[in-house]
Amino acid sequence: MGSSEYKFAEVSVDPVIMEQFSLEMSPYYGKGISGAQSSRRSSYHRKLMWHVRNSLSERQKQTLILILSGKTEREAATILGITQQVVHIYKWRAIKRLQEKLSV
Repeated sequence: MGSSEYKFAEVSVDPVIMEQFSLEMSPYYGKGISGAQSSRRSSYHRKLMWHVRNSLSERQKQTLILILSGKTEREAATILGITQQVVHIYKWRAIKRLQEKLSV
């Protein structure tokens, strides 16, 4: 097995194949998506972004932005000057509210 291969389930796998597989499983992978699916996804994205801007409190928006940018709850708490538990509550309430607004 060369240095550019990984051993996965007792089989040598090329990293390029693994990367391609992970892209295909991603919800952002556009290959093979029909026009109707793409339109539906675009519509859902617009609706989601509208509700993020208009349905959430300012603190919930700040918390989600930090979490989605890769910060941990602890890091977000430090930046916002609140406790980690409060960040968790803001995040949970924001997700819950978005689920309620987007469920049809």
